[in-house]
Amino acid sequence: MQDYKNFQRLSNILLIILTILCVVGFLKASYALAAGLLWGWFFSGSHSLPLGSWASLLLKVAIVLLGFTLPFGELVNNAGDSFWLTVIVIASAILLGLLLGKLFQLDKHQSWLISSGTAICGGSAIAAVGSSIKADQQQMVVSLAIVFLLNAVALFVYPAIGHWLELSQQQFGIWAALGIHDTSSVVGAAADYGSEALEIATTAKLARALWIIPVALIASFAVRSGKFRLTIPLFILFFLLASSIGSFVNLSTFAEYIQPAAKNLFALSLLWMGTSLNKQAIKTIPIKAMLLGLILWLILSITTLLVVLYW
Repeated sequence: MQDYKNFQRLSNILLIILTILCVVGFLKASYALAAGLLWGWFFSGSHSLPLGSWASLLLKVAIVLLGFTLPFGELVNNAGDSFWLTVIVIASAILLGLLLGKLFQLDKHQSWLISSGTAICGGSAIAAVGSSIKADQQQMVVSLAIVFLLNAVALFVYPAIGHWLELSQQQFGIWAALGIHDTSSVVGAAADYGSEALEIATTAKLARALWIIPVALIASFAVRSGKFRLTIPLFILFFLLASSIGSFVNLSTFAEYIQPAAKNLFALSLLWMGTSLNKQAIKTIPIKAMLLGLILWLILSITTLLVVLYW
């Protein structure tokens, strides 16, 4: 019993130290996620804090903060520039995912969850579509685990490839927004790449996230669940409001503090997200489901990279 208490105390102290390092900006987003994953692997179950939920809240707060530094006119232009490309990418990813799911003989619900999570915005899309098609808890957990693992890989691989290919800030921002599943990893990878890439990636990614609504509606009819819930991500509305305020109120004095604070919050949210993925969650992933998620993500990443290189 005493050994377990010492183990629990050690894990909590380590997590507190990592949290402080993120808050003061000593731990970048990619390293924060890696630290969180390692902590979750070795110390999972040593606390009962809802870090995953808090991480999601922190991410939304960071995105809204970033909105104050992005003029609304620039947001509209950036979103408009990638509108049709976003539509094509989402539609193609979902259709390809459903076809591959049928080829692998996966359950239709599982195919929809993985495809929509890859095509739109990871966990948020999985939650919305899962609710609309009445997916069970196990299918949701499997899809979330797959998306989270691939997000973790993307956070390291995308910036490395971007620097290797000497992608511009705009090219990398668009590629990250279209090729990486979850908003957290998109902003994390873009923040590591540069401030301009972060602005472009955040705008394009949030525009992509709005497609949750029509996709969830289509999915509910496709699987004949007879159920649809209209869920508009409120943090996107707050982000747009913050951008509008920043357009009319001169916040240039505070911008040099807002952006670093947002980046530190991104890192902290990734650290806490990483702690929520443990051995048990990974062991529940079926091979065929993992293959679907991996193949679909690789195809999406490669094709979107080629588009930004030669578009």
